[in-house]
Amino acid sequence: MKTIVNEETTTVLNAIKVIIKAQSGNGKTAEDIEKNIIAVAVKAFILIEDNKLIADDFLMADIPLRESFELMIKVFNGRGRALDEKITTALLKVEEYLKKSEEVITNLLAPHLSSKNMLKISETFSLLSNEKFLNEVFRNQSIEPELEKLIDAMEYYTQFHYH
Repeated sequence: MKTIVNEETTTVLNAIKVIIKAQSGNGKTAEDIEKNIIAVAVKAFILIEDNKLIADDFLMADIPLRESFELMIKVFNGRGRALDEKITTALLKVEEYLKKSEEVITNLLAPHLSSKNMLKISETFSLLSNEKFLNEVFRNQSIEPELEKLIDAMEYYTQFHYH
């Protein structure tokens, strides 16, 4: 568990929780999403450790994930200068990329997880990849510190390649 939920991951999860709570006004939703992410990550880790899945198979989800992160970084950095239509167009593309990542993860894990756990994946991606949600997040000044932490984590992630 500590391998999966290390200090960096905890920082990201805490930032995501604050962002979700601020945007949805619902602390329970934020807690549920955090639990979903941890539960699915732990299950995937166990499946890899038990040689039921190959870690490299998840790299197919990495490609669109990186694309989404790179676009979100650009949106974050250009918020004050870019036209609203450009931001929305970019976030719609982010939504598309994240849906591709979700599809890969779902296909990999479906044979191994219960429908309850599969629903956790769907719920998490449905919220976090939603253009309207993302658009509101990028415009909410009250969550700027958490958003900066999340963007920093995305920038760090995109600096390394696992191919």
